[in-house]
Amino acid sequence: MRIIDGYNLIGAAGEFGLDLSQPDKEERLLRLLAAWRARRRGREPLLVVFDGHYGRLATGPRRYTHLGVGVEWALGETADAVIARKVRSAARGREIEVVTSDEQVLRAISSSGAKGIRSQEFLAGISRAFPDEPAAEKPPAPSAAEVSKWLEVFGDGR
Repeated sequence: MRIIDGYNLIGAAGEFGLDLSQPDKEERLLRLLAAWRARRRGREPLLVVFDGHYGRLATGPRRYTHLGVGVEWALGETADAVIARKVRSAARGREIEVVTSDEQVLRAISSSGAKGIRSQEFLAGISRAFPDEPAAEKPPAPSAAEVSKWLEVFGDGR
């Protein structure tokens, strides 16, 4: 089983077009993970844990499956605490891999025998699964002439 610290991974996944400021960041991450899993024909369970205070938890269920990926929202505790608790209570902690770059979580899970993998290392593996696809890029900043033209067309809002 692989447990993923959702917002930690999103924060490290700029090369995939993910950003913590995006309103649909959770959905984008789940689509990326589902595509990666399908590409490598993986069957191990994936669970993404999100902190409840960042997302859209108030309008949806606490636990569900989306595109074959398990999702859990932390309520009344952090995603880090949920992850550590799940690893501690697992019958076979050594069979769990946790994806996070949070040092406290990595220390907590190692005492239960689980393997930790840093978010950047995990994302490098995802990149290798999509060798023919270019990484998402931010569009270039508009030139002064483009900005001037847009202000001419739409006004400056004053």
